[in-house]
Amino acid sequence: MRVERAIPLALLLALPWAVAAPAAPPTGPEVPITFARSGSKAVVTIEPINLPSMELSLRAYGRVWATRTALREKDVFFTAEFDVPEVRVPTVFSVTPALLPNTELAQLVAYPDRDIAWDKKILLYSLGAPPWFTQWAAATGLPVKRVGLLDKPVVEPGRDTDTKALIIVGRSTSGKSLINVARLAREEAVTILVLDADWFGDAAGPVAVGGGQMRGDLLAITGKQMWAGPLEFRSHRQPYGAIANRWLWIPDRDGLPLVEAVAVAGTPLTATRPVVLNYLPWAEQLGRREQADELLRATLAAAAEASVSDVAWRSLNFVHPKRDKIDRKDRPVLAAAASTLIAFKDLPWSVHVVDVRGTDRLPEGLREELKALESRVGADAESLLILGDDKMLDEWDWLKLDRAKKTVNHPDVVWLSDDELPPSKENQMRLMLTLTELGVPLAPPDQEEERK
Repeated sequence: MRVERAIPLALLLALPWAVAAPAAPPTGPEVPITFARSGSKAVVTIEPINLPSMELSLRAYGRVWATRTALREKDVFFTAEFDVPEVRVPTVFSVTPALLPNTELAQLVAYPDRDIAWDKKILLYSLGAPPWFTQWAAATGLPVKRVGLLDKPVVEPGRDTDTKALIIVGRSTSGKSLINVARLAREEAVTILVLDADWFGDAAGPVAVGGGQMRGDLLAITGKQMWAGPLEFRSHRQPYGAIANRWLWIPDRDGLPLVEAVAVAGTPLTATRPVVLNYLPWAEQLGRREQADELLRATLAAAAEASVSDVAWRSLNFVHPKRDKIDRKDRPVLAAAASTLIAFKDLPWSVHVVDVRGTDRLPEGLREELKALESRVGADAESLLILGDDKMLDEWDWLKLDRAKKTVNHPDVVWLSDDELPPSKENQMRLMLTLTELGVPLAPPDQEEERK
């Protein structure tokens, strides 16, 4: 069903047959954004309005830069072509009805007529990337080659060993799940950056990204930064919820991903390729804050460089519950770790996991088994992961447990104190991030069944 945008009252009053009235302040949903380069022509699209045509003005700094008549296209939307004004710095222009300068219907972000600096050894390929990304790349001179799904191979073969490549996909080419893009990453032997996908989490509320908030591979490129203020996004997507190894790149205030690298563990582990998932609406900030443009370019560079080949993968030793006693319904992430069978080339370090979540009574012999672990944890590069909370933990003086801060003061022990079973999506996410940091390989259930 086609839904048309209602005519604002102020617009009705401004029509020739109406009495003029003061313009109301801008209200309503966010407006469409178009990115373009100085000296070029840009087609601006606005939402449908019940009029056959409309005169639009391009405004900035309190003046009108151009006026065009927007025509209705196939009863769906309005389009108007503007000559992009010459600018020295990125500039945001408002597209408004000529008679209502305060009623913003769209925005045109103009960039100077010069290319940004980019490492020529990083090759970028757009495989159905979102329109805003294609426009922004063209406006800034970012070298992106557009390719199609039928192009095999997508990435040019025989590239120099020092050259890195990245495939950028959007909603139309990201498939039905992570498995689809993970398979493409493995086939092309490159990283994939997913800017948008149907299988991301639901829409969420406002979020801020500040300097110094970056982690992992992204931090290695951006370093520790101090900004005058954070980038304020009106909304974002919740993280992809299925089970996978996850490396945090940009966290929200609760430590959950806004940008992350994920991987579906495969055999051999050296064939596992990362996929970078983005949950931020970058178009809201590009061209308005220099930091937004720099951070997105840094994300592209970090994604091209991303690899899991140097991960120190470890095996998981189930102290409690035992591997064959783990219920997938109550402990989905641990169940995935228990069933991810990986053939390690060398004997790996071990991660011992003790899960005391829930209300079930702990077995009598567990105290003795845990006491035997004390001498092993840390001594032979072995670590301990404790999940949940139980009074029994107070008996372990060597943990130096701080209940008020929910921390333990032992370098080789990690404690996630939440006691909920089955765990919330957020706590499942935190466990996946923790297991990944410890080097434990994970694979989602559908990938495990596919291997069988």
